[in-house]
Order: sequence, then C-alpha cells, then structure tokens
Amino acid sequence: MYDQLKVLEKTVLNIKKQYQLVSAELNSLKQQPNTDPKELAALKTKLDNSYLERDKANKQLNNLDNRYQSLAEAHHMIGEEQDKLQTQLANLQQQNSKLQQHNSQFKQQNDELQQQNSDIKQQNHDIKQQNSDLQEKNQLAAERTQVVLNRLTRIDQIES
Repeated sequence: MYDQLKVLEKTVLNIKKQYQLVSAELNSLKQQPNTDPKELAALKTKLDNSYLERDKANKQLNNLDNRYQSLAEAHHMIGEEQDKLQTQLANLQQQNSKLQQHNSQFKQQNDELQQQNSDIKQQNHDIKQQNSDLQEKNQLAAERTQVVLNRLTRIDQIES
C-alpha cells in the first residue's frame, strides 16, 4: 500500500509539472501572441464566409417566414371556408331530412290514392258486371214482353 502511495505521489508531481509548463506557455502566448499571417488570412476568410452564410441564411429565413405567413393566411382562409361548408352541409342535411319526410308523406298519400284507385276500378268492374247482368235481364224482359205483346196481339186479332 505504501508503494501505491509513492506511485500516486509521483503521478501527482508529474501532473503539477506539466500543468506549470503549460500554464507558463499559455501566459507567454498571452503576453506575446504569435500570429501566423496565413492562419490569420484563413480565419478572416472563414469569418467573411460565415458572414455571407449568415446573410444567406437570414434571407432564407425571411423567405421561409414570408411563406409561413402566406401558408398561415391560406390555412386561416381554408378554415373559414371549411366552417362555411360545414354550415352549408348542416343546412343541406336538414333540408334533405325535411324533403325525405315530405317524400315519405307523398309515398304514403300515393299508396292511399293507388288503393282508392284500385277500389274504384273494382267498383267500376262490379258496376259493369251489374250493368251487363241488367242488360241481359232487360234483354230477356224485352223478349218476354215481345212474346206477351205478340200473344196479346193475336188474342186481340182473334177476338176482333
């Protein structure tokens, strides 16, 4: 265990030395910065490119914002139109319901009238049958009356 503590102490001392070296290097760079002209030019180019990309992104953002506004307005108008159409649909469904009720009543009246028509046709048929029977009876009565008249005429002729 003692050995492990010694190893650990050496490691800590090494880390402290490295920290001091890096810290000293950092302080010297802060006091006397080394500027590489190529690196500086590359960084300026990157900065300029980033400004151009930012401007381009802002334009795209504005375009997207305008499109969003247009879509939002269109969505709102579509919503209003949908509400109007829903109202129209409700009204048409109500009218359809009333028309179906009227249609049902008309069908019922039609059925009743057809039944009345059928009854009238049956009565007409019965009347025609009665008329036919009466015509036969009338014909038979006319024939019998003719026979009786003929007999009476003969009897009258015989008596005169």
